[in-house]
Amino acid sequence: MFNNSFLKKLNILFIESNNEDREHFSNILYKFFNNVIVCSTAKEGIESFLEKRKEYFIDIIICDKNIVDITGIEILKKIREIDSEIPFIITSPTIEIEDLLTAIKFKATDYLSKPVNAKDMIFSIERVCHNKYHERLKLLMQQDLEDLRTVINEVALVSKTDIEGNITFVNGYFCEVSAYTKEELIGQNHLILKDEKTSSSIYKDLIEKVNDGIIWEGKLKNISKTKEEYYIYLTVLPIYDKNNSTINEFIWISFLTTEAELEAKEFKSRVVRNMYENRKNNNEAREKIDDLMNQISEYSAMKTLLIEEKHRTSKFINQISFYEKELEVTEDKIKEISEKVSDKIKKVVSTQKDVQEKKDKATFMLNDLTTELSNKNKEVQELTKELSSQMNSIKKLMLSIDELEEKLAKNLEE
Repeated sequence: MFNNSFLKKLNILFIESNNEDREHFSNILYKFFNNVIVCSTAKEGIESFLEKRKEYFIDIIICDKNIVDITGIEILKKIREIDSEIPFIITSPTIEIEDLLTAIKFKATDYLSKPVNAKDMIFSIERVCHNKYHERLKLLMQQDLEDLRTVINEVALVSKTDIEGNITFVNGYFCEVSAYTKEELIGQNHLILKDEKTSSSIYKDLIEKVNDGIIWEGKLKNISKTKEEYYIYLTVLPIYDKNNSTINEFIWISFLTTEAELEAKEFKSRVVRNMYENRKNNNEAREKIDDLMNQISEYSAMKTLLIEEKHRTSKFINQISFYEKELEVTEDKIKEISEKVSDKIKKVVSTQKDVQEKKDKATFMLNDLTTELSNKNKEVQELTKELSSQMNSIKKLMLSIDELEEKLAKNLEE
């Protein structure tokens, strides 16, 4: 979900030469951002950037790579001559290595592939600008802290100690109240100011807490170099290294609590309190306003989404109606084809059945013929044997007749 209240604080420069993409994305950007400058050419984009940045801070530039007059990479180069830090997002249907390397060289923030998803673009803008916004906010806070430090130096006794408790810094007001010089205080311990009647357990508790990283606050009675008593309300804060892992030193900030000193410094103290209270009230009011704006933006976005969803639903209903009609026609065609196929299948099955019956009948007849032929073969074989036997008998008979004829012939001759 987008942080709509944050997005509404941002000002966008959008450079896109494609008419359809420019119209589509500009309509979306107008809904989410504070000011949207839409341009179609590089010349128009650069001139608008120079002109509009005089009126308000431009947070980010979104630029198509394939601009009509010059490429988006060339626009990036020209923008970097004017502003070396402004976030710059390039959109392109293709990502070429040479262009990508050039974009990295000139500190392009992101490279989005076309067609760009609107949600991805807004998330990218939010992510990039969120970091930049907090950097600017941090810078403003540092300036406020510097102003606050100047005021505190005038109304508070400020000192620093190392982790051993040795004084490493004191401001002028500290020296004025304690009557010690900086040279006399540096390297000493705050116990140099301790009143004899003050319990040592108070200092012990102070040291244990700040060494554990806990801020210590309380009232103390001190004795100046000139043996004058004065009361302070003291705050001791541990100061960590850059990694926030180790305590490097402690800062001691105290305010006089005597009536005379309070009267003398009341105005400046009130300034500090008012600055703190105003900042607190402003932050609370800003948070409430941001919450309300966020809710309004969410409702507005929801309304827009509902309208878009209704439009999409209407389109889907029309499409569904069209497809239902197409489906009915298709179903009728399928039914007709199915009936034809069913008839053909029945005919084929019937034909196969007839063929199978004829095949079975032919097989049966063939088996009968084969059996009958086998029987006939056996009969032929038997007849052949019998014929052969009779032929042998006839041969023998013929021989006998020949012999008888020879005998008869001989008898006749005699």
